[in-house]
Amino acid sequence: MASSTTARVDLDGNTIKPITICMIGAGGFIGSHLCEKLLTETPHSVLAVDVYNDKIKHLLEPDSLPWAGRIQFHRLNIKNDSRLEGLIKCSDLTINLAAICTPADYNTRPLDTIYSNFIDALPVVKYCSENNKRLIHFSTCEVYGKTIGSYLPKDSPLRQDPAYYILKEDTSPCIFGSVEKQRWSYACAKQLIERLIYAEGAENGLEFTIVRPFNWIGPRMDFIPGLMVQVRVFQGFWHALAITSSEGSLSSLWMG
Repeated sequence: MASSTTARVDLDGNTIKPITICMIGAGGFIGSHLCEKLLTETPHSVLAVDVYNDKIKHLLEPDSLPWAGRIQFHRLNIKNDSRLEGLIKCSDLTINLAAICTPADYNTRPLDTIYSNFIDALPVVKYCSENNKRLIHFSTCEVYGKTIGSYLPKDSPLRQDPAYYILKEDTSPCIFGSVEKQRWSYACAKQLIERLIYAEGAENGLEFTIVRPFNWIGPRMDFIPGLMVQVRVFQGFWHALAITSSEGSLSSLWMG
């Protein structure tokens, strides 16, 4: 593990200066691990925003921890807390991880799913744009929807044509199910907030990066009763991220 005091450089060889990061959803599964990495392997500071801190208590206590001066926990709900803009203003970068992203909820809690992934994210995007702060927003691979090939007849020779089933992130159409199929509420909300972020970049100069994870498995994951066995089976698999940014670049990162 690299020391946070070791000088780090970017791809051009320039020294990376310490920054302050406002991490929304820092107390969750992914946020807790990202906080750990930032505190132990970089000189950056974290303003950890969440309604719970159970998964990052080991990073907050005791005060004698080597990074004690580089992390603050702010217990707030981004839906209705005026402190959010102030935290974004005093940060160099905002990372938004807050979302309902459990498949079991998409059918049973579609309203909460849509609000969490679109409506509640609106102030974050707005404050970043108005205050000229870069935004890293975590979306989902589900914004890609279904392939064209999935709608072709089973005996169609076109099903063998890669043009109908290989995904091209920048050109493939995003095909979702009908409105009554509430399983798509998550993907649709995520895609709409992506489009809003993209529009803020195009019209108002917002600098952003959108991350589209496929699957996350690991410690501190919120397990669902009945799915424990399946989760354990997938622990050894590889998972991918698709990343797009306001500079127009897109890349895929595979992680074990």
